[in-house]
This record gives sequence, C-alpha cells and structure tokens, in this order.
Amino acid sequence: VDQLHCPDVNTYVFADKLDVVGRGVVTKDKVLVETTAGVQTYPRIELLSIVEGEPRERNFWSTRMSFGFSGTAGNTNQGQLNAYWDLARADQRTHTELSYDGSFGYANSEQTVNRHLGRASLKLFISRRWFFVPATADFLNDKFQNLKFKATPAAGAGIHIFDTKKYEWDVGGAIGYQYTEFFSAAATVKNPQNDGFVSVYTYAELEFYKDVELDLEWRTSVVYTDIGLTSHFGSAKFSVEITDIFDLETTFNFYRTENPPARADGTTPKKNDYEFIVSLALEIG
Repeated sequence: VDQLHCPDVNTYVFADKLDVVGRGVVTKDKVLVETTAGVQTYPRIELLSIVEGEPRERNFWSTRMSFGFSGTAGNTNQGQLNAYWDLARADQRTHTELSYDGSFGYANSEQTVNRHLGRASLKLFISRRWFFVPATADFLNDKFQNLKFKATPAAGAGIHIFDTKKYEWDVGGAIGYQYTEFFSAAATVKNPQNDGFVSVYTYAELEFYKDVELDLEWRTSVVYTDIGLTSHFGSAKFSVEITDIFDLETTFNFYRTENPPARADGTTPKKNDYEFIVSLALEIG
C-alpha cells in the first residue's frame, strides 16, 4: 500500500504499546494522525495495526451468523440444514473467538448427516508479523465419522506472510493433546483414546472487489502417538456482500481421517467427507 487516507477516527497501534486515536494518513514511511492535541507523526515501520473506531469496548465485539438449507421432495425426500455462528472480540493486541458450525441432514426419513464443531481461540499479536496463540481448542461430534467426542486443546504461534487491505495470508503451527471417544469401537481399538498431535495450518483472505471475498483454509493435525488418527481439514468460502450486514456465501469443506478405527460391527467410516453449502449470513460489528 503506497498511501492510505482514513477520514474517520480510528486507533493506530504502534510498537512499545503506543495507541494513538484520530484521523490519519499513512504514507510510504510515515503515519500522520490528527489527534485532539494536534497532528502527530510516527515511523510507518512501527505501525502494528489499525483498529476501526475509538478504543471503546463496544467497538471490539462482532458476531456473524449464517444459515443454509437444501432439500428435495417426491421420489426422493432429502434435505440438509447448515448453521454457523461466531462471536469475536478484537482489540489492539488480542483476538478472541468462539464459533459453532453444525450440519444435519436426512434422506428418505433416515439421518445421513450429523456433525457439530465448536472452536475457541485466543491470539496475541507480538509484532507486525508474529502472533502467539496461548490457547486454542476444537470440539467435534460427528455421528457418521463415529466420533462421539473429540477435543484438541493446543498452543502455538504464527506469522503474517501478507497483511494488506486486500490480501491476508497467515501460516502457523501448534502442539497439543487429543482426546477421542468413539460411538462404537472394535475389540482391538482402545476407547476412549488419549494422544498428542502437531498441527500446521494456513489461512488466506482475498478481496477481489469491494463486495467480493474468498477465504481459504487448510489444517493438518499429525497425531504422532497414533498416525492413523491424523486428520486434515480444508475450506473455501466465497462471499458476496448484499447489504452492509447481509452476505451470500458459498462454502466447500473437506474432512479427512487417514485411518478411521473400525466400529464394533466391523464396519469402518470412510476416510473423506465433502460438504457444499449455500447460505445467507448476517454480520454485526
């Protein structure tokens, strides 16, 4: 970005825990902020982030909800409901988020999809590039993957490869503990199971136009105490802004477990699951 002009009042976050509130202009090497005490100038290299609005508690919070449904009736009766919700708090140096992602489906009166994923994370920004994740955890229930409850608390760190107005790319990793309880397990399979894992992930956000955005995510968790439980998750979400608070979203999700343990009846869940969702999202904050 060569130059950025912000006519609204924002909070400019600099190194050494310095926060400056006012209207600003960002040039190649300087940041000029018009404050109540006058115009102040700072080196651009020390600018960590720009937080929208003044540093008030209500400006730190945001929430997003989306719902999608597809169905047919007649010769084939089937349908699927998808729901997503997150609550986030982002201030000058931290980002906390809670989220829920659920899918429920049926075909000819038989349940075919029943998946629920909860996430919680706390991120601390150390510098312009580096961030530390002291606590993150996923909680998964998936009936047809034979997962009654899987919890993966972890801690890690990451780096902003790109962080501009239109493009953002993060790469990171974590180490943690995995607890897995199966609905049903063969006699040779330990249930529940306690393991350790190392994960790597990447996340990219691309804004093509003012109202069109693509989010990409990939996460691999290598379970070093039981390689067969190593899992992968990929997501691509394309969103188009309809109004200031409503978006139309199309999402593709991919789930994989390298070697799912057998059930008590001898059957084994498939390694891969694919999910395609069209939904309407409401965003506040």
